[in-house]
Amino acid sequence: MKECIKRRNSIVVLMALMLIISLAACEKKEQSTGEVNGAENPSAELRQDDLDALLQQVADNEVQKDYEKYMPDKAFANAEVFGIDRDGDSGKAYVYLNYSEYVALKGKAYEMSGGSGEAIIKFKYSESGPVLNEAEWSADGDLHDGWLKENFPAEYLKKDKAFEAYDEKGRNVLAMMLQDTVEKAMGVPVEQNDLLSIDTDKETYEIIKVIESGEGENYKFDTETLEKGNLSDL
Repeated sequence: MKECIKRRNSIVVLMALMLIISLAACEKKEQSTGEVNGAENPSAELRQDDLDALLQQVADNEVQKDYEKYMPDKAFANAEVFGIDRDGDSGKAYVYLNYSEYVALKGKAYEMSGGSGEAIIKFKYSESGPVLNEAEWSADGDLHDGWLKENFPAEYLKKDKAFEAYDEKGRNVLAMMLQDTVEKAMGVPVEQNDLLSIDTDKETYEIIKVIESGEGENYKFDTETLEKGNLSDL
């Protein structure tokens, strides 16, 4: 009798193991095919090269390159991504976005324009990569925090609040990180101190040195023209 009981218990254990293995196999199949209960469940995440391509579309959309007639003029963008949501072929990336326009003049790259802040990048998933629909920027001033609370999911808003956009010297972290990409793309170093001013109406340029001195009430800001000339001579 005892032998019979043992055998029946073994059969019960074997049947239980077979059931577990069968369920695990079904779950693995669902995960590998991207289907749950027969419905498609594609990943919302973007590969790095796809994200870079999407950000380049944002940069090209945000920057109006007014100087490419006279010198190399390129648009760049990078972002801190807090999360990406997907609904079918439509995607939304919740980010702290930064973009810049750089020109190359006499062996240096100068930043001519740029902007940064929270944004929602709306795009479409496609076989050839993400296609930008629009970048919706957060509201400014007193409306800023309310806009974020209304438009950012709580999980992504928490990450945004933890993100330090500026370093201890008051420099834009993403803008500083972008400089390596700029230098590789333009083949010249980024100018850290002097400014470039271009007047397309007069077709002139001016390289300006910024002079700062003193602190507090004694702080002084001044400029000195280092070089100026005609764009037609470049």
